[in-house]
Amino acid sequence: MATFDGRLSLQFVIHLANRYTVNQLVELAELAHGRGFGRIWVNDNARYRSQVVILSAIAARVPIGIGTAILVPYLHHPIEVVDSLGALSELSEGREIGLGLARGDLAQTPQHVDVHRPISLVRELAVFARRALSGESVSYGDFPVLCEYYHLNSAGRFQLAFEPKSPVVIYSGGNGPQSLRMGGQAMDGLISSGTFIPMLRAGRLKEMHEMIEAGARSVDPDKKVRKMVELNVSVSRDRDAAIEFPKRQVSHSILQWEALKFTPEEYDRLGVEREKVLELKEMFAGGATVEEAAEMVTEKMVLNYYVAGRPEEVADQIVDLARQAQEMGYDEIAFAKLGPDYAEAINMLADSVIPRLRG
Repeated sequence: MATFDGRLSLQFVIHLANRYTVNQLVELAELAHGRGFGRIWVNDNARYRSQVVILSAIAARVPIGIGTAILVPYLHHPIEVVDSLGALSELSEGREIGLGLARGDLAQTPQHVDVHRPISLVRELAVFARRALSGESVSYGDFPVLCEYYHLNSAGRFQLAFEPKSPVVIYSGGNGPQSLRMGGQAMDGLISSGTFIPMLRAGRLKEMHEMIEAGARSVDPDKKVRKMVELNVSVSRDRDAAIEFPKRQVSHSILQWEALKFTPEEYDRLGVEREKVLELKEMFAGGATVEEAAEMVTEKMVLNYYVAGRPEEVADQIVDLARQAQEMGYDEIAFAKLGPDYAEAINMLADSVIPRLRG
């Protein structure tokens, strides 16, 4: 019997995999396709290789699904988002595109842009993209927050000049109560974006699902919410490298615990001192880079976000977490971040994990 019968995907995290060129990322996508993975998700950050360029390169050369996990609206103009998705749909030749949207992480995004009214801005972009990609003539005036932030002409209209060739499914990547309710109302699905392991251990995932599903029912009693989970893994035959690789991502992702108001009991359950998280928060507020902040991240912090270690250490853990994801209603698992050597990790997952998940 299969442990997980949904789609199995990968997420390429560009600020962690910074050593790979665009051409090398395409080659890794080719390897993933050949090893049985169904989609490549790519994340979005300032300073690193363009998410849209990478996805375009993959879609042009590899017959695999693509997605943004997640696209940060503040780094992209709404017109460019829709035009790019329409063009990507032609390269994708009918394969579904996943559009994950969220405000961006709490540490890096505010260093570059004014994070203005995030719930409203993300919601408006989701609705604008859906209507525009359907071929509708859309009034900018229907989207006051987008008009204000991007200086759109509120008296003008937008209509895509060509017909998209692939379906676009819109996912909410937010984890807070307001984001979840809004995601259920305005989007098609949920991305548990890199927080699956700590949220599971803190006992918060059931409540998250209830919030997004309540939002969906408020607009349509029969609406079904799709669910994708980013399952963070860092696997390498070099255990030290497997533990070191995630530290840059953990350094900023762990700040979500404060935004979500984790209790002292939850910090104790996770075995992490709150003072260490507050110290990281102060570092980013002072302009620290992820590389600088990563020096403060402990192995305990890493293991609360990742299944990390040698192949023989992680396979059983991954299979157990996939089983729990299936039980909670997730229909797609994206193995995320992967490890210091992407090819090694892709092959290990294909050899040691996929056969067990498929039974």
